[in-house]
Amino acid sequence: MIELYGNIGAKNPVQPQTDDLSFIKYLERRLQEAAHLRKSQRTRERLKIAAARLLASRGFHEISSGAVSAEAELAEGSFYLYFKDKEDITRTVLDEFIDNFLGPHLAASARPSASAFEAIRNSNRVWIDLAFDNPGLFRCLLQFADDDAEFGAKMQRRNFEWHMRVTRSNWHTNSSQEAMLLVYLLGGMVDDLVRKLVVYLDKQLQQVLVDLGIDREGLVDVISLVWLRVLHPSETFPSNISEKSQEIAELLAAAPRKRQKR
Repeated sequence: MIELYGNIGAKNPVQPQTDDLSFIKYLERRLQEAAHLRKSQRTRERLKIAAARLLASRGFHEISSGAVSAEAELAEGSFYLYFKDKEDITRTVLDEFIDNFLGPHLAASARPSASAFEAIRNSNRVWIDLAFDNPGLFRCLLQFADDDAEFGAKMQRRNFEWHMRVTRSNWHTNSSQEAMLLVYLLGGMVDDLVRKLVVYLDKQLQQVLVDLGIDREGLVDVISLVWLRVLHPSETFPSNISEKSQEIAELLAAAPRKRQKR
């Protein structure tokens, strides 16, 4: 359903992204290009790739050292030369997923933009694409954070750093604590959508999007319109968005702004 969702319901459906946003493909490509690595280093990388595949397809709770070794086409004894147990290799893989993959892609999405909306849309598009192209690993981030307190604390720190960077970005001039709270609320909205569309599938929500004709790119536009409305209420809504997104923009533009009398 995840793959189908990105390709239906729009005149110009968004095709699946390239391998650049697949962490597993990134690891495989990196190993292929690293001809200088010693045999022991290549073996360790093979185990990491095998673990990433199984984490993505089965989840953290369903993998074992034996399964990882078999996936890497290695004897199980080789596993323990490089990792203590499945928790150790899971932490290694997910740490790299966060620090060396998600982090750089999100930082790159904060490039200078012509408008506040374009800056917001660039950031949201990369996050949504990363989630859709790595659904199993996003699920594992949540699973492992629940099981490992140290990893969970790390995820919270990274989440805080991202929200702080957004609050202090050059397209959002208000860096107050109130603005930080708004950014957290908006980020929570996006994270909940990711969980329902990618991690723990909400078929009813998926069907609503299909019925509305909103594909992945349209979803990014709608999310970004909400962000723009909250953070930049005086900004004019863009015209270079889909017809359905325009309709939703009109609903947002028509929302009353008067304060309720006490």
